[in-house]
Amino acid sequence: MNDAFLPGAESPLYPPTVRGPKTALPMWRFLPTFIRNPLKAIPEPVYHEPIYLPATMRGRMAWVTDPALVEQILLDDHEDFPKSPIEKRVFERIIGDGILTSEGATWRWQRHAVAPLFRHGEILASVPAMADAAERMVSRWRATPAMTRRNIYHDMTDATFDVLASTIFAGATDGEADILKTAIGDYLERTSWDIAYEILKLPVWVWHPAKARMMRAARRLTGTMQEIIRRERSKGWPGGGLMARLGAATHPETGRPMSDAQMSHNLLTFAAAGHETTAKALTWALYLLARSPDWQRKLRAEVKHVAGVEPITAAHIEKLVLTRQVIKEAMRLYPPAPVMGRMARRDVVVGGHTFGAGAMLVIPIFVIHRHRRLWDDPDCFNPARFESEREKRLKRTQFMPFGFGPRTCIGMSFAMIEAVVLLAHFVRNARFACDSDLAPEPLSRVTLRPKSGMPLAVEMIA
Repeated sequence: MNDAFLPGAESPLYPPTVRGPKTALPMWRFLPTFIRNPLKAIPEPVYHEPIYLPATMRGRMAWVTDPALVEQILLDDHEDFPKSPIEKRVFERIIGDGILTSEGATWRWQRHAVAPLFRHGEILASVPAMADAAERMVSRWRATPAMTRRNIYHDMTDATFDVLASTIFAGATDGEADILKTAIGDYLERTSWDIAYEILKLPVWVWHPAKARMMRAARRLTGTMQEIIRRERSKGWPGGGLMARLGAATHPETGRPMSDAQMSHNLLTFAAAGHETTAKALTWALYLLARSPDWQRKLRAEVKHVAGVEPITAAHIEKLVLTRQVIKEAMRLYPPAPVMGRMARRDVVVGGHTFGAGAMLVIPIFVIHRHRRLWDDPDCFNPARFESEREKRLKRTQFMPFGFGPRTCIGMSFAMIEAVVLLAHFVRNARFACDSDLAPEPLSRVTLRPKSGMPLAVEMIA
């Protein structure tokens, strides 16, 4: 790494990205490319066309990017497009039939049980814990020499899991929290193998090079989580927090509480889907700000104007307008969950094309957020896209970092508020810079992470 830090803002700022092949790859080339990085297997025409069907997969698979067609799949006809077997295969070891993967009545009652935990007032009550976690990270930075290069990817993982440990996992020991944090990363890092094997329709028992490590990570996750639940339930949930609230939730018809297994499935869903997505959003946001000092200065000025030197509180959230815009633009360029898929339950017509039952409709959010027909300068970092009046003109499924329709991420508001609190606190207390040649590759591993970490220089502000 050289010492040529970016001296000033670039206008416009085009952060590096990935591009796929000029046309759909044959399966023998697609699979190894997909395993290395699924984004590199998406053909270039997907960035231009409303729907793209590989010539060899017509009627069985398509990439769908047109907002109206995406809305048809995720909202209008959502019952005809359940989640794909890929998602169940990837997550069944750790979250079983939890809220992320379940369908029908099982999903509805879990959603009903979890929903009160994510009401706006409940989330705002967690803001002090978020601010405390941010301050603990800032204190770590202050203990290192000025302009020290840090792997911000790891720091954001630590900071967001710190929030999780004091809100959702209250009652877990430091050692248990460390096991959960490490094992989640180990598990998600290797998920492309499971996805590739499901594409090939290989049985679950067929071995692959990542299976042993994934199974070990899954055993550590489920064993640790169930031990925490058993201990806390037996003591009457003394740690409080969202775990206690979930433990008190009952089925609307039977009155029964969630079993330990169901609680484990849903708590690990929050850990894998919630903590991971917020950590990645913050990582990419700080990278973009490091590449764009002018935006960084504007953001710092807003935070100081709104909150001064006081801790970020619930009263500040709505006033941190530019902070939210920066986070949204970071999630547009680098959506935390870059791809989703749905399977046709019956024969359907989408975009004038007929698909048979069992066909796979892939919704590449990473591509939609950079689609040539949907955005001006789609690869340019410009938070002004999300100014109020401009954002209102966006189609509903043109920007969807948390999904859309009935299966929209239930933790969306929690994640946005957490990201605002942490980003505001970090930018007020530190300047971030990067080498002029830093070009991290976005790597899809369920969530979108920088392939080789995110080395940023951190300089504390007195």
